[in-house]
Amino acid sequence: MYISTRDPNLSFDRVMKNFRISGKCVAFVTEIDIKNEKTEQSRKFKLSHSTGSEWDPTTEWIYKAECGLTLTVLNDSVTKEMADNYLKAKLNK
Repeated sequence: MYISTRDPNLSFDRVMKNFRISGKCVAFVTEIDIKNEKTEQSRKFKLSHSTGSEWDPTTEWIYKAECGLTLTVLNDSVTKEMADNYLKAKLNK
């Protein structure tokens, strides 16, 4: 999967060297390429870790590139209702 630097949903923080994008805009994968359309170069980001449960809407998926850049994919595609339904099913309620 690749994301273009021209994608309006992708933001970049130069100080933190961090890209951010909504999870609503990308499928869950273990590797994402970000392509700079001006230079035609791309960077490969590999899944590093998450900051919480896959059912927590505040969780962030952290991807790292070898060059030191980070990509943060928000877990905003998970709604509170989805999380509650998962918990109820897990607890057999």
